Amino acid sequence: MGRRTLKTIIGSVLLALWALFATACGDEKMTPESENKKGLAYYEAGDYAKAAEYFLRALELDNTDLEIHNNYGMTLLQLKRYDDALREFEIVLVNSASESKADRLNKFATRGKGLAYIQKQSYPDALTCFNSALEIKAESGWDVDILFYKANTLECMGYRSSAIDIYTEILARSKDNVKAYQSRGNLYRIEGKYDAAEEDYKKALSLSEGSYEAYIGLYTCYLSMGVPEQGADLLDKATRLPVKTDEDKYYLGQVHFYQENYKSAKIEMEYALDMGFHEAGYFLGEIALANKEYETAIAYYEQYRQNSAVESPTVCNQEAVCYLALFEYGKAQEMLDIGLGVPGSAARQQLLRNQVALYEEKNELAKAYETLGEYLDDYPQDAEAAAEYKFLKKRLGITTD
Repeated sequence: MGRRTLKTIIGSVLLALWALFATACGDEKMTPESENKKGLAYYEAGDYAKAAEYFLRALELDNTDLEIHNNYGMTLLQLKRYDDALREFEIVLVNSASESKADRLNKFATRGKGLAYIQKQSYPDALTCFNSALEIKAESGWDVDILFYKANTLECMGYRSSAIDIYTEILARSKDNVKAYQSRGNLYRIEGKYDAAEEDYKKALSLSEGSYEAYIGLYTCYLSMGVPEQGADLLDKATRLPVKTDEDKYYLGQVHFYQENYKSAKIEMEYALDMGFHEAGYFLGEIALANKEYETAIAYYEQYRQNSAVESPTVCNQEAVCYLALFEYGKAQEMLDIGLGVPGSAARQQLLRNQVALYEEKNELAKAYETLGEYLDDYPQDAEAAAEYKFLKKRLGITTD
């Protein structure tokens, strides 16, 4: 759940392009170069509406300057005008074919199109764009950046193993990349590969002790392994990290959540949700569930599901728990069916246990017994479930399996 949102990543895109696109001309005369320079300055300051105004003015003076079209397209992404951004990038691609700098322009424009398609949740189109951008040999220094977006796209499409492979490729190119270790660790954890996840998080922390995400990831890894005491000091260390950005506030909210400081976590997560971190909805749902505010929790879980690219079996399970508490068995069954329909989920064990609980609530003991038997085939170490299985067997009068 700690994955970084695309909103945060895209925010820094044009800053790195400053050295490529800015010029040294003066402001005494309005020229395409001067207006472009002003647009870049406003972009850097985060005033995207003003930046767009200056880029448009530059294009009115010279509509053939394809770098300005690219700048304008990136600004339109920030303004969430994704279709308009796509049109700007397409202008660059169509008209740069005969230019000597075509490869550089095409790489940036193709990358820009991929970013727009991600925001439109057109993931196959985004993946095609990022693959095309990587095939262009110019500006190879941008390839790691593009690979991150490719991995994120694959994750959004549900191809976690392929995304893990891309992060491994990134680390082959950039061996001390903290973000890649964190991102791969997150996916390993979701896949239930806790030893690999633990190794990646520890590597990330060895490279940067100022990483909220690595502290939280390692703690939740231990939590999933059933040994949270191994990470007892991790959350305390995380609370002492500086809070400089909205993303830091979001991660601090996670720290407070795991510390069960729900009052602080709720305030921070509400702020994060307003700032576009849609994953905060999951934590707000968890806080509401902890407070037995089941309808509120369901509303947050549903909001999270609607804004997620792929279904989350964990969220389906939590929503089912709420419906069970509200005695809405039909809706609980619907959520369990959705969650169990996602193959390879780390939440499968919880989903099956709650399926058994639902059958027992409905007094469908034969179904509960059958499901619990299937559960124990996969999770024989669960002593509590084994005892419950024997109880159901006795109650149903079953003498043999």
